[in-house]
Amino acid sequence: MSLYCGPPKFFKIIQNHELQNHELRVPKKFVEKHWKAIPNPAVITFPNGIQQKLFWVKHDGDIWFQKNWDKIAKYLKFGYVVVFKYMGGSCFQLEIFGLNALEIDYSIFIDQVKREAEFDEVSDDTISKSKFVDETDIAGTSQRRKRGTKRGVTNPSFEITLTHTSAHGYIFRIPSEFSRTYMQDFEGSAWIRKAGEDRTWKIEVKYDRKRRYSSVNSGWNPFSDEYNLQIGDICKFQMTRSEPLSFTVTIIRARK
Repeated sequence: MSLYCGPPKFFKIIQNHELQNHELRVPKKFVEKHWKAIPNPAVITFPNGIQQKLFWVKHDGDIWFQKNWDKIAKYLKFGYVVVFKYMGGSCFQLEIFGLNALEIDYSIFIDQVKREAEFDEVSDDTISKSKFVDETDIAGTSQRRKRGTKRGVTNPSFEITLTHTSAHGYIFRIPSEFSRTYMQDFEGSAWIRKAGEDRTWKIEVKYDRKRRYSSVNSGWNPFSDEYNLQIGDICKFQMTRSEPLSFTVTIIRARK
């Protein structure tokens, strides 16, 4: 029986000082248990897919969200409840509940937050290492910027047809063309999740410098077991952000 209880989370009941001082303290217990090398800034995703970067500072053992918190706080009121769900890497999901105990209308964030996310400065010669995007729009390259918009651009993706080795969670090789184009010589931790679900899984990517290809050989087994992957199933990996390296996985079952 699985004891999985979902991603770690914390909530805050908004007080006046959190609205006026433009900062929010992360609960100490959450910091002690889960704040392990979380990158700065953190990336907050609202239920409607809009994202906002939040920069944090550490002071006397406490973690405070400061820069950009005011852009969220301006829509909050005393007594609102905010729930932060940690999805791994630098990623949090944020849910906000009003005084009537119902979730707010997140469309209030669209004009401000989405505009800022889309026009953050990015690198001219590579996939951005500092820009964060949603699942319909991977970080822009100079070519996309020259076209004037990134709307409608499909995130880079690759597919693998599962063999005995990959279906049973041992190892799989990332197609060389994808690896060289979008991952270069990346080696380290990445995050995957099944399309349509919130749970994330940490995998380890290795790079073979001699043969110039990447492979996944750690962390794939739990994912494979959870979704009962079988020989002949097709897994489509869609790259949703470059830092931390993250993919959504769409599973196409083999025909019986």
